Amino acid sequence: MKTKAKKRKAKKAAQVDLVKSNNFFVKNKDLIKRIAFTLIVLVVIRLGSYLTVPGVTVSPNIQDLSNTDQFFSLISMLGGGTLGKFSILALGVSPYITASIIVQLLSTDVIPPLSRWAKGGEKGRKKLDRLTKWLTIPFAIMQGVATIFTMANQGIISPKWSTNDFGTGSPIFYYILVPCALIAGTMFMLWVADQITIRGIGNGVSIIIFAGIVAKLPSNLETTFKFWISGQEDINLLFDGILKFLVYVVMFLLVILFVVMLNESERKLPIQQTGSGLSSGGEQNKPFLPLKINSAGVIPVIFASALISAPITVSQIISVSNPNNGFVQFTNNYLSFSTWPGIIIYAVLTILFTFLYSQVQMNPEKIAENFQKAGTFIPGVRPGKETEKYIKGTINRLSILGSIFLAAIAILPYVISKLTSLPSALAIGGTGLIIMVSVALETMRQIKGRITQQAFIDKKSQSLNQDSNDNSYLW
Repeated sequence: MKTKAKKRKAKKAAQVDLVKSNNFFVKNKDLIKRIAFTLIVLVVIRLGSYLTVPGVTVSPNIQDLSNTDQFFSLISMLGGGTLGKFSILALGVSPYITASIIVQLLSTDVIPPLSRWAKGGEKGRKKLDRLTKWLTIPFAIMQGVATIFTMANQGIISPKWSTNDFGTGSPIFYYILVPCALIAGTMFMLWVADQITIRGIGNGVSIIIFAGIVAKLPSNLETTFKFWISGQEDINLLFDGILKFLVYVVMFLLVILFVVMLNESERKLPIQQTGSGLSSGGEQNKPFLPLKINSAGVIPVIFASALISAPITVSQIISVSNPNNGFVQFTNNYLSFSTWPGIIIYAVLTILFTFLYSQVQMNPEKIAENFQKAGTFIPGVRPGKETEKYIKGTINRLSILGSIFLAAIAILPYVISKLTSLPSALAIGGTGLIIMVSVALETMRQIKGRITQQAFIDKKSQSLNQDSNDNSYLW
């Protein structure tokens, strides 16, 4: 009994020392573990990007194709940048993003059971997530087959065997093996994304896409530098190329600053508690409901990109046997980012998804209901339906500005490519930049939140320990 009592005292003393410690790594041990876990998982994914699909010979030009071809550039971006080496993780989470769009659209009062799941809290959310993962499989099959047929048709990949090699039979087996490997890679990436969400920092799917975009930044900057100065032997032309590259870097940083401002800007709606009277103490102490200019975050550009990639995927499969097909011609003329109609459609889809997802993300009906239950109201606005209508209108007005800015940044590289000789993969702005900045800001917010939470827990523990020591003198 004495031994157990000593152990309890030693454990309590260790806890007190932990609370008193000023070492950041000691006080935030759980946060450090989560960050370390996330980094280790991302390293594993980057190592997996070098594992080429078995039974395939890959052309050195595949990296150029993944940067220039619209279909492959979209898959490469949403897949975490692993398509450039045609690894087993080549599709990444791209099929899951496409499936998420379908489920999100169908759950907005289109299919009643899905609408009930969407409003059913945590249990309903898990059902929707399970349905999304099941839908990921057919989309992965479709994208995998489209990738194989297109790359094989362009001579980018070819089977390593024939009917006489290793007794494997007809090369048709190659059209079964490779899609299966790609589907397995997609499901592995989804599992890894779930592990990051549960045990790491940030949203797993967003972090994987973010890591792929960041991994390509150094090579993109190097390629851009070579683009401006390659073949320039004249000193004046060389200096002009270096100057253009410096202007490019400055503009790149300015666009990042603009995206940060877009993500952080918000409208503060004043709120008040029933019976509290007029609040005093200055503007900073007044309670408010924050509404961001871009409440939807990065989701609209991801959804718009994935939605455009769906018909392009089908077009790639059809073009292998019939390149002059009407549907193939339609996608090339009206959905390609190298044409003005394609750029305009992409911008319009981004704007529409911003309006749609802003309402889903904020949910004015739920906010008005919670306000009414808590006895909170917006001064000058009646509780209930009037509050819901007011919040919905405010979100829509903010979304007009936010969606236009978001669409402008998303189409910026394609507009620059149309007006200049710079390839769209190297131009400033675009979906990748928006995703990178938005995910980085959201992850930083989560890290700050966990640090604040840990500081509150430590302060509470210290207060309880102090009260316990003070009470010991009463006996």
